[in-house]
Amino acid sequence: MTETSAPATVAPSPSARPRAASRCPGDFAAFYTTEMTKVTVFLMNLGASPYEAADAAHEAFLSVLPDRWRTLEHPRAYLRTVAHRKYLRQTTTRALPTDPVPDRPGGTCPVELLVLSDEQQRLLGLLAALPSAEREAMAWKLDGFSHEETATSLGKNPAAVRQAYGRARVRLKRALGLKGEVAADA
Repeated sequence: MTETSAPATVAPSPSARPRAASRCPGDFAAFYTTEMTKVTVFLMNLGASPYEAADAAHEAFLSVLPDRWRTLEHPRAYLRTVAHRKYLRQTTTRALPTDPVPDRPGGTCPVELLVLSDEQQRLLGLLAALPSAEREAMAWKLDGFSHEETATSLGKNPAAVRQAYGRARVRLKRALGLKGEVAADA
């Protein structure tokens, strides 16, 4: 995925290969600090409210503790996949919480870090109007993943992801009133 990729050489046998600890950051606190807000925004791009997104992101991080995260080959993609599943399992009838979201160590709630501009809020509204496959392809792309990485993480064909992304771009361009061709992001 986008973390680091091995050079294009013949891979050693699975038993001779070391676990992917070198592909994961060494310090979980730094990894959490770097990725928590990104995973939360990713889920918001998929349609979650800030509170739903933060809750699902926290659950995803909990699923890799205490040291499982060190053995993941692609921890960024894994977190997003798990967080998306956690979000989809949340109750659809949930009202806004009345209790404050628990603070993480250091006293900063990740939801408080998400101050969205009017333009970002408009984009979230436009993303919410997309069909789910298109919204999913666009959310992964906005988070910096290639179509191939997205397809691998979702268990889909890269051509299907590329096509959904292309349709999403056309719809978003139309909704934003953009004319002319924008360079392809394939």
